[in-house]
Amino acid sequence: MLSIRNIWLDMKGILRSARQIINAELEPLNLSGAEGDILFHLLTGSNKLQQEQLAEQLDIGKAAVSRVVDSLESKGYVMRIRQHEDRRAYSVSLTDKAFLVGSDIKDIYENLYVLVREGITDEEFIHIESLLSRVAANLQFRGDR
Repeated sequence: MLSIRNIWLDMKGILRSARQIINAELEPLNLSGAEGDILFHLLTGSNKLQQEQLAEQLDIGKAAVSRVVDSLESKGYVMRIRQHEDRRAYSVSLTDKAFLVGSDIKDIYENLYVLVREGITDEEFIHIESLLSRVAANLQFRGDR
């Protein structure tokens, strides 16, 4: 019988290993994993998101997003734009410098995906993704109560 302990440890191990790989790959670009995650999210989705949306979509605390955006702004990768509707809110937008390294950042995350897929058929991977989505939905439903 499967043990929740084994599943828990496997999931933590997957996340830890993925973070270590991403951090090592981003290091030559002088970027942290958190910075890379935000840049990757902006590069592959909407180029302009409110900080609050970034926090929600990446499941990161608002204060942590603010610190990472501060760092990315000081490095010249993003700029903050004050929202007209809410003077306290800012949207985060990519700069030309971010677009210059955009393909490198995308490649880093794509290479991780390729590594994850090694030895797993398309059918198996689709099944895994489906199961993980259901597990996430089960946990979100429980957490939202």
